[in-house]
Amino acid sequence: MSDKIKHFYEFGEFRLDAENPSLWRGGKAVAIPPKALEILIMLINRQNEIVSRDELLDTVWKDTFVEEGNINYNVSQLRKILDNKDLVQTVPRRGYRFIGEVHEVSEDKNIRIIETPIKNSADVSAQETIQKSGEQSGRFRWTLVLVAVILVIFLTSFTYFRQNVKGAKPPENLPSTNSEAQAALTRGEMILQKRSVENREEKAIDEFQNAVTFDPTFALAYAGLANGYLSLANQKSGKESLDAYAKARVAAEKSLALDPNLAEGFLMRGWVKRQADWNWTDAEADLRQAIRINSKNSTFHQRLALLLCNVGRLDEALAESKIAYELDPIADFVISSRFPILEARREYDEALKLSEQFQREDKNNPFAVRAYATFLYYAGEYQKVIELLEPPLNKNSGKNQFPRLSLLAAAYQKNGQPEKAEETLRLLEAEAQNNTKALYSLAMNYAELGRSEGALDALENCFIQHEERMCWMKNEPRFASLQTDERFQTLLRKMNF
Repeated sequence: MSDKIKHFYEFGEFRLDAENPSLWRGGKAVAIPPKALEILIMLINRQNEIVSRDELLDTVWKDTFVEEGNINYNVSQLRKILDNKDLVQTVPRRGYRFIGEVHEVSEDKNIRIIETPIKNSADVSAQETIQKSGEQSGRFRWTLVLVAVILVIFLTSFTYFRQNVKGAKPPENLPSTNSEAQAALTRGEMILQKRSVENREEKAIDEFQNAVTFDPTFALAYAGLANGYLSLANQKSGKESLDAYAKARVAAEKSLALDPNLAEGFLMRGWVKRQADWNWTDAEADLRQAIRINSKNSTFHQRLALLLCNVGRLDEALAESKIAYELDPIADFVISSRFPILEARREYDEALKLSEQFQREDKNNPFAVRAYATFLYYAGEYQKVIELLEPPLNKNSGKNQFPRLSLLAAAYQKNGQPEKAEETLRLLEAEAQNNTKALYSLAMNYAELGRSEGALDALENCFIQHEERMCWMKNEPRFASLQTDERFQTLLRKMNF
């Protein structure tokens, strides 16, 4: 046996081997994605210091071009594995830091040295506090052995009581023991995060299908499959959309059958009920169950905030969105989800301030640009809307330009440019022929132009085609002129509002 002294880091129930990178818990190796492990090592080496996202990219993904979404994903995975979201702290707009108490441990077969807890990587004062060598007294050794035996008996009895008397709580987010299944799940989740990937929904679904093929008992992979089909349903309309929702429902139910305590399973089933069934009550129940299982997941609070906004419970929606933001103030989807809530609340000044900051910090983010343009429009800054949206529209001419076209047409009209307004409206109408999302946006323009019949015809068509954006119609400010119309109210009733 080698006499080389090994060095470890211990925190809570975990031991981190930075020399032979691995994470251990209770003497068993923990399944952890390689990049998440590298992030953990870097954060612990610089405990209590803020590690910027750029530093993580430069170190963990050195000489590799990746999107920053990889950081969000791996930090999220790391928090799940550590089962303590507070250990890895997000510092808004700056980065991350590890704030748990860490002991540096050195060992060989005869000596164990526990150094003082690391307070700061810039000020580590390691002191030898315990030395046990082969020359220690036999009495002291046997005392330790006796304590260890008693502890093992106690833990074994406690575990048996918990599992067989109290009822076992299924562990959350168990990784698959099949490495190929785990890798396929990871690839699928990363593909879904990359909006720039062509046909990303289909490619992600393929990976999730691979994961459940490699491991048919992998509950989290079925939740991922449900997420993939939900994303696909959002891109489709009519029968294609409903078919995708049906597959998402089956996958979500399968995930919960395999693991009745899987928060992601409840999230996906709840989102199917929201989008496919417009069953707001049961959808809310599932989302709240996901939060009860894991209250530290920003996605769960963000989704609940959106649903509460849909049904008009705007104070509750804002409160949930703030919780999501506190949990993850860097994630784009968390930041973006605040804007429809502020829009529904008619808090345009606050939304304009936040969206301007969002757009200034990430000028190439389409969600940031759209949010900023929206609230410039409500502020009456029509020329600024035009200046903001014209360049990207010209650069990226093609499908799915309906949000920009809708705002531009309205801004041209308000800015006294009727010819440009009509030209842009024609482009939106053309896209609406085969895209119900564009048709929904067109309904907003018609409503503002006083063309109520055309707006209501468009919305009724969206209802028949099961367009997901109909979830927002109850509180859409640009439908203000339609609110008292009986056809509009009938649609709201059909939507279970």
